[in-house]
Amino acid sequence: MVSTVATALVALLVSLLFVHQRQRSARRPPGARGLPLIGNAFQIPKDKQWLVWDKWRRKHGDLVSFRILGSENLVLSSYEAATELLDTRGLLYSDRPQATMAGELVGWNRGMGYSPGPPNPRFRELRRLFHTFIGPRACDAKDLQTVQEEESIKLLDKLLDTPHEFMAHTRDSTAAVLLRLAYGYDPSQNRNDPISLVKIVQDAMDGFSLASEPGWWCDTSPGPRSCLCQTDAARPGAPVQIPFDYVKQERLKGTSKRSFISTFLDERHGEETTEDEDIINAAAASLYSGGAETTVASLDSHFLAMTLFPHIQHKAQSTLDTYLLHSLPRTNQRLPTISDRPHLPYLEALMYEILRWNPSVPLGLPHVATQDDEYRGYTIQKGTVVWANIWSILQDEDVFPDPTEFRPERYLDQDGRIAKSSKQVLAVKTAFGFGRRVCPGLYLAENSVFLAIAMFLFALDVSPHEDRLPEVEYNGFISHPRPFKCKIRPRSPEVAQLIRDRVQTLKQTD
Repeated sequence: MVSTVATALVALLVSLLFVHQRQRSARRPPGARGLPLIGNAFQIPKDKQWLVWDKWRRKHGDLVSFRILGSENLVLSSYEAATELLDTRGLLYSDRPQATMAGELVGWNRGMGYSPGPPNPRFRELRRLFHTFIGPRACDAKDLQTVQEEESIKLLDKLLDTPHEFMAHTRDSTAAVLLRLAYGYDPSQNRNDPISLVKIVQDAMDGFSLASEPGWWCDTSPGPRSCLCQTDAARPGAPVQIPFDYVKQERLKGTSKRSFISTFLDERHGEETTEDEDIINAAAASLYSGGAETTVASLDSHFLAMTLFPHIQHKAQSTLDTYLLHSLPRTNQRLPTISDRPHLPYLEALMYEILRWNPSVPLGLPHVATQDDEYRGYTIQKGTVVWANIWSILQDEDVFPDPTEFRPERYLDQDGRIAKSSKQVLAVKTAFGFGRRVCPGLYLAENSVFLAIAMFLFALDVSPHEDRLPEVEYNGFISHPRPFKCKIRPRSPEVAQLIRDRVQTLKQTD
């Protein structure tokens, strides 16, 4: 045992010396000074890495390099740098670095997030599946939007009953949407289900988030890796077989509902191979993992923003009320829908500002250079891990003046419409990633967040709890606001009754 460890340490040292010597010969971007061999490993915190890297941006510029053991890293902290490398030159940066922790040890290397990029055929098939089921055309379909709208109505009902539990309710509602879309599993109809898919997938997401944090030594060492990450995070994190078996059982009983998996199996006409099952399993798990925590973070950010900025809430409610009043006869009343989005630019702008204010994934997932490249006179060596500091991009004073202010008007033109080609709108879209690695669920995510915001504004008034403003404090690789208190009340008894009636109608049709 001792000799094995000694051999591994010697191999690691030799690898580090070789990499260090090679890197010295290249003109690398500026960065923080590190220690010999181990580099900047001890300067990368376990949380809020984006804030440390933003400090480096202010000192060194929007290209900052650092090393962890033998791994060369590059942080892109401006819209120009990130889009030039990851979009314009996207083919060179569409791969992922080897993710020993999140991929091999936790089990996410089969899904969309950590799969090798093009021309890998598995990557192309995963993208095709996502485009077919939740691409822009699919997200305009009534059946998909109905799932989102039904779960949003149920969410409002829970908020009326127990508003102080709003963070738990947003999590449960988002989980319900994704479980229905991915597996045809409705938690409200399976409350006593012993397999508890909600808990299974939530445990998987906890492992995914922890293992995706930058700084794991097993992800950065060029030598032996397995002995470097023996932690609690190194446990299976993508248990896709149980929900897949649930779909198959429902199909055998003739009770399955339309879902990502059932649609794929219908395409195969009962002749799916083991490889087919593997890829649709991974795709469904990726659908859930891509939206579960990120959407929740955005919805919780909405409640925080409305607590802190009541004038924004009042303006958005006035805009929504005026539109709904003029869109149907006075004697009727209805809830907002996804199809209202083109007519409510201020609410869409509010959604963008929530995405910018505190992005749910401040760093995204890392890219890797697949060959040597040159940019601004610097050498980006093959194998360099490239991070887009989305937090810095969305806090850039040159793009978003007074970035600490919460101001939805940033995205509107002089006529009050969304300025779709403005730098602000284009930059805020980077919250969903870049190039060939852009989030394939962005249309679904935007619809979900917009709908929830419109529903909240229509039905609820949000205000400080006991007149005390909460702190703006976020943490986690998938960045959530820390738990806070606010007061949530129905805007009127009539609105509350409308929601109760709609929920009863849903229960009768289940």
